[in-house]
Amino acid sequence: MSALAQYLAFLGSKVSGSDRSLDRGAEAEKGIYFQSLGIRLCPQDGTGVDGCSCLVVSTAIESQNPEVQRAKILGIPVVHRSDMLAELARLRNTIAISGTSGKSTVTGMTYHVLEAGGLNPSLITGANLISLQAEGLLGNAKAGKPKTQNRNISEMQNRNASEAPEWLVMEADESDGSLVKYSPEVGVILNVEKDHKEIAELVPLFKQFRDQTLGSVLLNGSDFQCLALKRKEDILFYPDTIIDGKAENIRFEDWNTEFTLAGVAFQVHVPGKHNLSNAMAAISVGRMLGISLEACARGLKNYLGVERRHVLIGVTNGVTIVDDFAHNPAKVKACLETVKKAADGTKRRVLAIFHPHGFAPMKLLGHDLVDGILEVLESSDRVYMPEIYYAGGTADKTISSADLIARVNGGNISQHNPKSPMGFFFATKEEVITDIIREARPGDWIVSMGARDPSLGDFAQRLFEGLSRK
Repeated sequence: MSALAQYLAFLGSKVSGSDRSLDRGAEAEKGIYFQSLGIRLCPQDGTGVDGCSCLVVSTAIESQNPEVQRAKILGIPVVHRSDMLAELARLRNTIAISGTSGKSTVTGMTYHVLEAGGLNPSLITGANLISLQAEGLLGNAKAGKPKTQNRNISEMQNRNASEAPEWLVMEADESDGSLVKYSPEVGVILNVEKDHKEIAELVPLFKQFRDQTLGSVLLNGSDFQCLALKRKEDILFYPDTIIDGKAENIRFEDWNTEFTLAGVAFQVHVPGKHNLSNAMAAISVGRMLGISLEACARGLKNYLGVERRHVLIGVTNGVTIVDDFAHNPAKVKACLETVKKAADGTKRRVLAIFHPHGFAPMKLLGHDLVDGILEVLESSDRVYMPEIYYAGGTADKTISSADLIARVNGGNISQHNPKSPMGFFFATKEEVITDIIREARPGDWIVSMGARDPSLGDFAQRLFEGLSRK
């Protein structure tokens, strides 16, 4: 929603908006930023709707919301976020990045590849790019050149990159099914895994997205569901291989990934095997549009990561603290694999904190999430969970983080002494911080994982400060 608001403001539209967290006094700095762009902020009580040409809402907004009710009284159209994004995408040549994991990262990488290729792209994404924050932006939106005209996708793929039309790089979200509203010139499907919905519900959505893409779709050849979606005209990429060849001289550092591809050296400022795969996806998009490998390498070097994706909070008393947005089984497992194994191949002791969000997601994904954790961590490691984050609204609260921790300890019973459990449940985040400060020792890596809860960045910082005082 914030990306849409910024993008419309960048284009010169008159924009106003509201947010429950702002009403509660949270995220005040973001409110100041929006106002600096000329975006008027209103309390979410219906008073800000008067005079608007339409009201744009996210899936989280209930029909009984005061602003929705006021818009209906005034006859103002109520437009879902995805419908507004679909309209904006229609006005540009669009690259839509989809998949259940890695969308924000690949969207950011692709934006930088196109920028280095001279295409001056626009961006609408779900996470804040650190490189754009350095420009004084929030980080999840930027406007490039205005659109001149649509072109046929086959014509675009045969043009020199410097002559290519204007582009919008955006995320296509499957969590609310809205990805089926887009008809991009280029579609990317990174993976199809259980997240928000079961696989059986997800596959038809991705199939429709594939069918609505105007040109070829890029698919992850190492993902079974992606392979099943491939048509003759579609293109595969692999975690270490694209049409130009196989990545060689791969080196995974704690904060970087380095490799060569067809003789061109690449350095990406994010770690882990999953980010090598993400880079391959972004390079594949660039090559599809005629961007040279050298320009792709420049673009990926300019990519500095996105907010709360494997961010170093600091090192204190020999303990390294990392903050990460990981929140589904695949992302949590990839994050833990990255911190568990050092560049020299040795294993570290990991103190992992997972902040569950939403009771329904934990009912759907909780067991898979715990099983993924147990595949990576060992009996000397530790797993902490505070109670499930509740953002409001109706919810079936018959599951608790305590149930997930019980599965951690029960599932790992063969690896450790039951009197010395691996998993720990605490009702509050403060109790988690207190126990970790007591437990941590030099050489440990602490990773705090979770999404949606706006206090998680502050949590990681408070943990670092507490360890520094130890």
